[in-house]
Amino acid sequence: MKIHFRIWLAFAVFLFCLVSSAVEAQDVEGDRGFSVGGQFTGLVLDPLGEGAPGLGGRVAYDFPLKNSVILSPELEVNHFPANPSGNFGETELLAGGKIGVRRGNTGIFAKLRPGVLHIPGNGDFGERNGGAADLFALDAGVVLEHWVRQRFCFRLDLGDTMVYFPSPVNTGVGAPSPAGLSHNLQFGVGVMVHF
Repeated sequence: MKIHFRIWLAFAVFLFCLVSSAVEAQDVEGDRGFSVGGQFTGLVLDPLGEGAPGLGGRVAYDFPLKNSVILSPELEVNHFPANPSGNFGETELLAGGKIGVRRGNTGIFAKLRPGVLHIPGNGDFGERNGGAADLFALDAGVVLEHWVRQRFCFRLDLGDTMVYFPSPVNTGVGAPSPAGLSHNLQFGVGVMVHF
């Protein structure tokens, strides 16, 4: 069953707004430092004709710069569990960062994070494409953070996860997808705790 990510994205935005307005925000000042977090994420892999929900975790460190600008190196791992037929099961590792402006309780950032997308070989992909694959990935997009406590924030991510397929991808439906760079929608909604 194909997941409709527009519905998931609308739900994530609605949930973010609802929870943010329900919790009394406190002013956040100074260096945020080290942080850890978790998220619910979704990735639509166009060459495979599939989309999957998943869970992930992230570690980051905020470096405050001038004029409320924040630079944050990040490391993120996401896993998209296999379904009963053995499809999906991808694991994604991204290491890069975000930079943006934080004013009061809200921040908006641009992110750029290269990494690797591992596609296991035990499902349809492996059977049709010669086994498992470790593919170059680059996540570019935007991040919105909203602080509801001094050390706690909600985070929304929306981006294009570009994945390089070195050879054509056979999905078993129609002609194989061409080799090369593919653009894939990825979103996430989660929380961060800062120390």
